[in-house]
Amino acid sequence: MFGEVLRKLGSLIASSGEPMKRVGGRVWHLSPEGEIAFRSAGPDLDAWIKDGSAVVVKSGPHRTVYRVALACGVVYVKHCRINGPRAWLREVLRPPKAQLEFENAARLRSLGIGAAVPLAWGTRDTHWPGESFLITRDLAPAIPFTDFIEERFPNFAPDVQRAIRRQLARELARFLALLHDHGIAHPDPHPGNLLIELPDSRVPKFSLLDVHAVRFGSALSWAESRANLILYNRWFQLRASRSDRLRFWHIYRASRETLSLRGAEQVAAGKELERATLASNRRFWLARTARFEGTHRTIRRVRVGNVRGIAVRDLPEEFLRTLLADPDAIFTQPGAKLLKQCVSSTVAEVQIATPDGIREVILKRVNVRNTLGTLKNLFRSSGARRSWILGHGLCERWLPTPRPLAMVHRYKCGLLPAEGYLLTEKVPEAIGLPEAVLACRDTRILRAWSERLARVVRAMHDRGISHRDLKAPNVMLQGAARDPESAVPVLIDLVGVRASSDSVPFVRRAKELARLNVSFLAMPHVTRTERLRFLRIYLAAGESKADWKKWWKAVSVATAEKVAKNLLSGRVIG
Repeated sequence: MFGEVLRKLGSLIASSGEPMKRVGGRVWHLSPEGEIAFRSAGPDLDAWIKDGSAVVVKSGPHRTVYRVALACGVVYVKHCRINGPRAWLREVLRPPKAQLEFENAARLRSLGIGAAVPLAWGTRDTHWPGESFLITRDLAPAIPFTDFIEERFPNFAPDVQRAIRRQLARELARFLALLHDHGIAHPDPHPGNLLIELPDSRVPKFSLLDVHAVRFGSALSWAESRANLILYNRWFQLRASRSDRLRFWHIYRASRETLSLRGAEQVAAGKELERATLASNRRFWLARTARFEGTHRTIRRVRVGNVRGIAVRDLPEEFLRTLLADPDAIFTQPGAKLLKQCVSSTVAEVQIATPDGIREVILKRVNVRNTLGTLKNLFRSSGARRSWILGHGLCERWLPTPRPLAMVHRYKCGLLPAEGYLLTEKVPEAIGLPEAVLACRDTRILRAWSERLARVVRAMHDRGISHRDLKAPNVMLQGAARDPESAVPVLIDLVGVRASSDSVPFVRRAKELARLNVSFLAMPHVTRTERLRFLRIYLAAGESKADWKKWWKAVSVATAEKVAKNLLSGRVIG
């Protein structure tokens, strides 16, 4: 920030050498490429919007991005707004955001680093801090890295995908090594801020986007490199295999000319980078999970009378009105299938009409048994609200669970949240884990389920999620009704789930593994050997080696305690 303040003072003292144009109440500063592109007329954003040349491709409170087709080619215009006192103060202390990005892009390109071609930056024709504008040339055929991974990459044949994955790891490692050797750090290096071009040689080329906050300086030290690599690695830790990440690390290290890490030091640094990335991700996920308590671009608040709550924005409006008008009526509407009814809850499968056809969803009512329960909901999150928030939290962490679609409460006296209703997606072609295991006598299939569940539970614990009711009935096997061999476990009933910025501790893990273990004690074909095999797969799914005997003893003790507790209270063991 201090460097940007100096840049602001410098720009006030010395006039810019860039050609200037005044068009439509704006002052534009042109690069040499911009002079050629716009000639004597200069950029005229208002005219482009009026004649339809400018098409909005991205919009938000802080900026709008237009794609403009001109005679000189396609350009992008970024309209940067001030959306609060903090943003206004930044504009007072530093140059306009568009100017920073214009100058940084030009500097990156002078260093041989891929960045958008800056054509012009502008502000309103006033000395008062305010909105600014940036015009850059289209870098086609380069596209955002996220678009490449999500849209283009899946269309390649499996053998081509493997080859491209290896090339992506290599070339991204070399690109980041080049940045860090030049003393360049992007403070927001998610893949959406990377452009990728994949030529016929299939050796990708990378460029930077959104470079207004890029830092320039001397070559990055290991501490600075590590901090920046953690930010890059957060996205890839869920989407790239451990082998690809290890390949990236080796190439990055070999490509760094100004950093010396050798032998055991290099191995330790790579492991520490993975651990630090996971810790950073847990903090990031926890912050993102909190967003689902309020509204944002995918979530909105809803209310009709004494029923109010939160829903995803893509839930059909007609069904949402029906739900808010009388949630209990949904359980008896035509086509509804009751799945569970007890003192604590009622669960039904219902159908909703969408533009793509009929969609099956699950509606759960969490009952409030007495006035005390209603009062408790006033001071804590209700079961329905916890399931809503943590359901999205698990989805953020790439853990298998049905996506929550809506959560509403009936309110008494306009203040006290009573019965809660949670609407989620239905797990397709699923069978409950207890029913599936009881019916299956194929050891190979049972072991496949066991291995997948062990890996899901380990990932859940490593990502800071504790499921305090981790019993077999709270696991569904998705696809088991169609193809048992390829069925995958899905976690449901998240009332007992808790999220943390730390990894789940040993004692808590042992208790949850024991709770799952208790579910299979009455099934003779789930032998002691199979349960031990599950534990060892769970331990092997992590990075560090663990003493399985210590874990087996802890799980066994916790299992015995749970069985004794159930016998004392008269609860069924299962």
